[in-house]
Amino acid sequence: MPMTSVGLSPKDKRKAERYDLEVVVHVDRAGVDMVWPSEDVSAGGMRLRIEVESDVPPVGERFSLYFSLPLLSEPVRAQGEVRWVDAGSPTICGIQFTTGLRAREVWAINRLHTRR
Repeated sequence: MPMTSVGLSPKDKRKAERYDLEVVVHVDRAGVDMVWPSEDVSAGGMRLRIEVESDVPPVGERFSLYFSLPLLSEPVRAQGEVRWVDAGSPTICGIQFTTGLRAREVWAINRLHTRR
């Protein structure tokens, strides 16, 4: 019997390859600028590390964010939605980009594996 998407792990559901990359991500939460480092990034989203427990966003929260990539002169600006939260010390949350990235941003992300 084929496995449905409910039974797949988040890794199995991904359409874009993730690259280990720590960048400073600026998140605008209701006018408050928060700075969280990334754990990894892909053309579809990223994992963010949140050190302060009171800053952890709930699943479903949407916000604007921006971050820089090595091959781009301008920061990537996107909208994101919290898809999952893994509480711990630190807390890790999965962000899905809800706006499409521009072609040059996708290109820069997909080139990350060649810059190691």
